[in-house]
Parts: sequence; C-alpha cells; structure tokens
Amino acid sequence: MKSALRISSVIAGFFLFSAHTITAQIQPTYQPQPTYQPQPTYQNQPSNQGSSSSSERGTALNRGNFSIGSGLGYVNSVTNIQIDNGNTVVKSGNRNFSIHLTPSIGYFFARNFVFGLGMDYIVSSSKDNTDNTAVAKETSDDKLLFGPFTRIYLPFGGDQAFFLGAVYGYGRSQTEITDPNNGGSQIVNTTLSTFGAGPGYSIFANRRAALEVQAKYNYGYSRNSILVDGSTQSTRTLTTAWDFVVGIHFYFNNRGARTSSNGY
Repeated sequence: MKSALRISSVIAGFFLFSAHTITAQIQPTYQPQPTYQPQPTYQNQPSNQGSSSSSERGTALNRGNFSIGSGLGYVNSVTNIQIDNGNTVVKSGNRNFSIHLTPSIGYFFARNFVFGLGMDYIVSSSKDNTDNTAVAKETSDDKLLFGPFTRIYLPFGGDQAFFLGAVYGYGRSQTEITDPNNGGSQIVNTTLSTFGAGPGYSIFANRRAALEVQAKYNYGYSRNSILVDGSTQSTRTLTTAWDFVVGIHFYFNNRGARTSSNGY
C-alpha cells in the first residue's frame, strides 16, 4: 500500500513539473518597445510678399468689379498769332487755362478692362493778347460734359499698373463775353464735343484704393452761336491741348464674380 502511494506521488509530481515547463515555453518572450522618436519641429513657410501684393491688385481689377473715382486736371495753353500785310504787323493771340473735375463710375467687363460713364466739369478763363486794343478782352465760362470712358490696365511690380485711357464728352455751355470798350456783355451759347486719350500710372494702396496720374491729349470741337446786331453769328472752333490729371479711384469687389486661384 505504501508503495502504491509512493508511486502515485512520483507520477503526480512528474505531471506538475511537465505542465509548468510547457507553460513557460508557451509564454512569449518580452520584446522591448521602441524608444519614442520626437517629431520634427514645424518649419514656417516663407511668406510671399509679391504674390500678396499681386493678389491685392488682381482683386481690384477683377472681372465683375466696380470702380468709382475722380480726378483733378489742369490745362494751360498759349496761342500767338502774327499777321503781316506788308505795311503793318499785327500780333494777337490768347492765353487760356482751365481746371476740371472728372468723377466717374465704371464696371470691369473683363480682367484689367473697365468701361463706364463720367462727368467733366470745366472752369476756364481766357485773355486775349492783341495789339489792336488798349485793354485785353477777358472771357470766362464753365462747361459740364457727360460721356463714356474706357481703360486697359497693364499690371506690374505687384502693386502698380500702367493704363491707357480714353474718354469722350459732350455738353452745352453759356459764355459771358465782356467788351472792355463799352462795358457791355453778350451771352454765347456753345455746343462742345471733346475726345481725350493718353497713358497713365496707378499705384495700389490696398485692395480698395489706388492713386493715379495721367497725361491726355485732348481734341475739342465747339460751335458757338451769338446774337450780333439782331442777327445770329455762328463760329466753329477746333482746339487741341495736353491735359494733366491727378486722381484717386476706389474698387469694390463683386462677391458673385469668379476669382481665379492666383487672385485675379
């Protein structure tokens, strides 16, 4: 009996040892986790100042935008006439200057191309220079013209642009002429048509405003009618002059207009 118990104890011990050995073999060996590698720090992308300025200018000149602005111009011209009839020489002419204000509103039908309507309010003064009269005759008048205008812009440099502009104006005016000899005055009715074209330069302060200068060559045609001794006398005059204008324009974005990826 004791022998049987001893044999059973040995067999049980053998099985326990075997089970422990098998369990130890089944457990996976520990694998050390990889050490934490720090992520690279974020590098700031270099800012592109030029593209930002181009976007501002391009936004202002986009198709579908509006422009509202005005300019102040100055014209000064001198005319000298000399008549030689063989015996006497007569010198005459006049000096004329004018200041004009030119508000306008336009619409960009295409990128860099604007078309709109403008007004030209002109205040001018003329003084004759004639040897035949002791006192020079002075004339002053004002004119109000309306008509279309157009511009084509050529952007460059990020926030600047050259442009070529043209404008047509039509209007009527009344001129008061004072006779220095008798002190009397007459009213002259004038119909005036003008056409001007020339290059200009704009610099954009932001997406909404631009300062500009322009030099225009103007061609004018006027027809005057005056009552002289009970009869009407008509005169036609052709005038050419250079005009220098300084102004400011404001641009308004049309939110429904399409803007391309580069800002234009």
